[in-house]
Amino acid sequence: MTGAYLRVKRNGKFENIEVEHLTDAEREKLLKDDPRLINWLHLVCEELVKYELLFNQLVDEGILENG
Repeated sequence: MTGAYLRVKRNGKFENIEVEHLTDAEREKLLKDDPRLINWLHLVCEELVKYELLFNQLVDEGILENG
């Protein structure tokens, strides 16, 4: 969703994983002392706002129910 990838080792193999699909432990390990943390947070928040607006529009149009 965000297009923000970090490289992690899973099952002995390195993979590029979007930041929102990392486990909590992976995020903590990778970003705890990383100055890019605030940039990732901004990116994720911007994406969430886009989807919130879309979902609200779908509710307003009666396509989805709120709740």
